[in-house]
Amino acid sequence: MRRDSERGNGTADIHAGIAGERAVMLNSAIQASLQRARDLHERGALAEAQQLYRGVLTMEPNNATAQLLLGLLCDQTGDPAEAEKLLARGLQFERRCAWAFAAHGMVLAKLARYEAALVPIDEALRLDPNHAPAHVGHGNALLGLERYAQAQAAYERALTIAPKYAEAWSNRGNALRALGRPADALISFDRALQTAPHGFAVHTNRGHALRDLGRHEDALRSYQLALVVRPRVAGILSQCGSMLLMLGRDAEALASYDEALEIEPDDLDVLYNSCVALDLLHRHDELLTRCEQVLSRAPEHAAAWFGKANALHGLRREAEAAVAYGHALVLDPDLHTALSNQGVALRMLERYAEALENYDNALARVGAHAQLLVSRAHTLQQLGRFDDALASYEAAVAVEPTDADGWALRGRALQQLLRFDEAVECFHRVQELEPAKAGAHQEEAYCQLTIGNFAVGWRKYEYRWADPDAARSHRHPNRTLWLGKEPLAGKTVLLHSEQGYGDTLQLCRYASLVEARGASVVLEVPAPLKELLSSLRGGYRLVAIGEPLPDFELQTPLLSLPLAFNTDLQSIPAQVPYLYANAARIHTWGERLRARAPSGRLRVGLGWSGNSRHANDLNRSIKLSALAPLYALGATFISLHQEVRERDTAALAQSGLIHFGAELENFADTAALIANLDLVISVDTSVVHLAGALGKPVWVLLPSVPDWRWMLSRDDSPWYPTARLFRQGKPGDWPDVIERVARALAQRIAQNSRE
Repeated sequence: MRRDSERGNGTADIHAGIAGERAVMLNSAIQASLQRARDLHERGALAEAQQLYRGVLTMEPNNATAQLLLGLLCDQTGDPAEAEKLLARGLQFERRCAWAFAAHGMVLAKLARYEAALVPIDEALRLDPNHAPAHVGHGNALLGLERYAQAQAAYERALTIAPKYAEAWSNRGNALRALGRPADALISFDRALQTAPHGFAVHTNRGHALRDLGRHEDALRSYQLALVVRPRVAGILSQCGSMLLMLGRDAEALASYDEALEIEPDDLDVLYNSCVALDLLHRHDELLTRCEQVLSRAPEHAAAWFGKANALHGLRREAEAAVAYGHALVLDPDLHTALSNQGVALRMLERYAEALENYDNALARVGAHAQLLVSRAHTLQQLGRFDDALASYEAAVAVEPTDADGWALRGRALQQLLRFDEAVECFHRVQELEPAKAGAHQEEAYCQLTIGNFAVGWRKYEYRWADPDAARSHRHPNRTLWLGKEPLAGKTVLLHSEQGYGDTLQLCRYASLVEARGASVVLEVPAPLKELLSSLRGGYRLVAIGEPLPDFELQTPLLSLPLAFNTDLQSIPAQVPYLYANAARIHTWGERLRARAPSGRLRVGLGWSGNSRHANDLNRSIKLSALAPLYALGATFISLHQEVRERDTAALAQSGLIHFGAELENFADTAALIANLDLVISVDTSVVHLAGALGKPVWVLLPSVPDWRWMLSRDDSPWYPTARLFRQGKPGDWPDVIERVARALAQRIAQNSRE
């Protein structure tokens, strides 16, 4: 028995010894694993370190060191929720580590649990008052609680301890931004970058400060640097888009928003911001589609209704646009731009009284408001109430004396009242208020040219390229511009169209002057004009826009040629004809006319409306029915329109006019038809320029304030010797113009009968 007892005690001792050895070995393995994990962690091999930490916790689930270090690693790899759990468990067993309490507080702050974050941070500071990360964590929690001044003080305490602590500098900048001190914040971010030049958050927040300061180019650069550190972050791409919009780089902004949407397609704010870019780019079909995408998710998004309305307006769907503007205003009654644009839609529908009533009601509700007063003035102009319009513009300027747009619109109203000197003064005022912008110089150019001050007018007209709409049609801007100074002998010069057909027909005459200086001329024109302009005398190479261009040294837009040749009233190259209809086409169109028109009667071509998208279309175009007083006269009337507006289709059917419509395939056909006529009568459209260039008698019906080329107070044109001008005596009085034309036409018919 004794031996058995001794044997039993010996076995127990052996087992105890083995267990002890195993415990020592396990502890040694744990310590080795922890040390290896720490080494990997410090070297940035985070995946391998994480695997080892988790291995330790498999062997010893309550190992505080492994829990705390793994929590720190999870925070570094972007998993703050898991980090918080691990740090909280580790701190149950290890209560002496200031860094662990500080790390727990920081993670809680990242999870927006700011009040809870203060508890471990206070413990960290109790354990070590000079622990800089704890002060940073304290600042982070205070920042989240919007206690910005206290947060700033906490960061500054951290910087007293650790002057090169990048996170403290960066977050101090965030606190200063929140306190409305972006310039001071920028200094703080720059200090952070001295220590951590590749900090994603620092570059991002520096961009925010620069944005606050209005330094959009610099802000964009900071956001782009952030994207270098961490590419394809949707929020930063969106910020880049916003800065690009502020810089007027709308297409680049759209590309940035589109890239952000590829990453986060459900981000409604970015989707709407892309709508803003599309609106500025006038890409109306895409704008409509995206606004409807926003509205499908957020039906009460007032700004999206506004964007949709702008798209419909751009697509000439004015009735729908007016309704959409109304939806925007129901959702946001203070969206005054929507009310203003709704008025534009109503004006396009010729519902002027409704537009005026809207503005008057709004002004009664909100009081004097510059934008509404300006829009009201626009409407009054359409009603022909120019004195009232001017009063409304002046009221707008009184509300916002430094509002450049108000002064510009006041200047335009003064033009309508033929008070050009005062209008020029308004445009000078705009130039003082906005010296970096060029629109007022262009407006002044129209005034100066209209009153015959060509020397100033041509020079000012070169500012047109600063206008965003004009800039979109600016071709070859990177090639050397010729404005009359450099010798041309032996050089090739590209002369190119830039605006409407009428401008090209009027100014292609300058090609001969360029050629006379010894240049080889390439003339780039819209495709519908190419065949006709082949009749222009000279050895030019003619190219349609879009076709390959030959090599050239210099280029000049056609509308810059009068400046290049210092054109004044005495030196306008006015010899006509300078364009010619094709003989075979003249014969063909003569046969068509003889088949449909009585012989022996005066043949009169009529034009009553131009491009509906022209900025001054409502003033220069008329309804076909307005010409009805001419029909009773003994002449044959021929429509010179290829297409007729819907509003005129019924009047055309009842008029008895000969209308060839789609048979007029291009300007060469129209020129041949005009060559078979005795007279052209038209409002200010390309037909007038075509008839004048062909040397055909043309009577031009003009509003009281015409386009600059028709000047003022004369019934002839220095540009077209065969033109006779019939001007409104007062704004909108087309009946008086038609009556005078009818009397003159009756005399012409009588003369034709005698001959």
